[in-house]
Amino acid sequence: RRLPFSFMTVWLSFCLTSFPEIASSFSTSAFVSSSSGRSKHLLTTARISNKQGYTSPHYPYFSFLSSDFVPGDDVNDHNDIEKKGYPFDPKTEERNSFSLTRRDAFSLAIATASSVNMLTSFPSSAPASDVEAGSTAESPIVILGGSGRTAMAVAEFLASPQASRYVVTTTRTGRDPFQIVRLPAETKQRLIAYENPVNVRDVDSIRRVLKETGAKGVVFAASASKAGGSASEIDDVGVENTAVACRDVGARLVLVSALAVDRPTSKSYEVTNFMGGYLNGVMDAKLRGENKVRSMLKDYVIVRPGVLLSGKSKNGVLAVELNQGDTIGGGLSRDELAGIVWGAMVSGKKGVTVEAYRKSTRTGLQPEFVVPSGNELTADTYPGLFDN
Repeated sequence: RRLPFSFMTVWLSFCLTSFPEIASSFSTSAFVSSSSGRSKHLLTTARISNKQGYTSPHYPYFSFLSSDFVPGDDVNDHNDIEKKGYPFDPKTEERNSFSLTRRDAFSLAIATASSVNMLTSFPSSAPASDVEAGSTAESPIVILGGSGRTAMAVAEFLASPQASRYVVTTTRTGRDPFQIVRLPAETKQRLIAYENPVNVRDVDSIRRVLKETGAKGVVFAASASKAGGSASEIDDVGVENTAVACRDVGARLVLVSALAVDRPTSKSYEVTNFMGGYLNGVMDAKLRGENKVRSMLKDYVIVRPGVLLSGKSKNGVLAVELNQGDTIGGGLSRDELAGIVWGAMVSGKKGVTVEAYRKSTRTGLQPEFVVPSGNELTADTYPGLFDN
């Protein structure tokens, strides 16, 4: 039997919002199944979606040594995958909106009331400004350059049970970088793909995603590519745009830069800075970007990783160390770097720049630099690296 849409909706919404304990027993859904078997898009709580059902093997770690500036590192490898969604046709919805069944009206009322209840009962006892970045879905960590290998490693680590952070990944195309990646369910539920394109060359697109998601933290892991932009556009202008957006919304920034940017006469600098093409001048650009962050923000940490090594870490945080002064270099794996980014994000340190590498690989960036430098920082947890 057909029921008046407005009566059922208002009555159930009133009951459920008036008695939160009832509303809390129902799960909110963005889609309500109709009696005809079709799905009607009823609620849009944010322009983000959590992809499910990945069946392909984990993305590969490469068997060769590479820096983080390899060509195509931030290029999405899944361009041939079609994004599937649920189309919303306003005309069709208008024709159906006043002929809902009892089940339709009841489901709609539950979804609406539960959403209202969640919005009105949040936040928790802690003031919004004191909420730790990524600790809730309403205060996530946004990753810029999300389809690069480093960014994906950072996102996976942050969303893992070890870090337990809610993460929003962004890409230039708006595609989910984890769309075909198999991950543990607990990790996957904390990973959210922002469906609109975000380009670090466009400050408005960065500001938009930070505002829409309520981001409390940002990880800049974008890198130059043929399609995405030159080193100057990404590592200088893009970093500046990110700093502007973080300043506007009050988000904490962790910038993934590069070791040796302060040592223009070192071999590491010279080899990397003069690679040619869209990567030419990448070290110069990174240093300019760093300096813009320092001049514009107070709540930031700059992490300068060394050469990124293949494979995963065997000893985790016990294998790595931080340094300051840009005198010691080395290499580390992407998951080790990801752990350091996590430590940087959740630490209370502000306005800090550190170099990161595996202890077994450390070497002086220039012949005159003494190893060890005396500025080494070690700990048995990644956040603990920043307690010194």
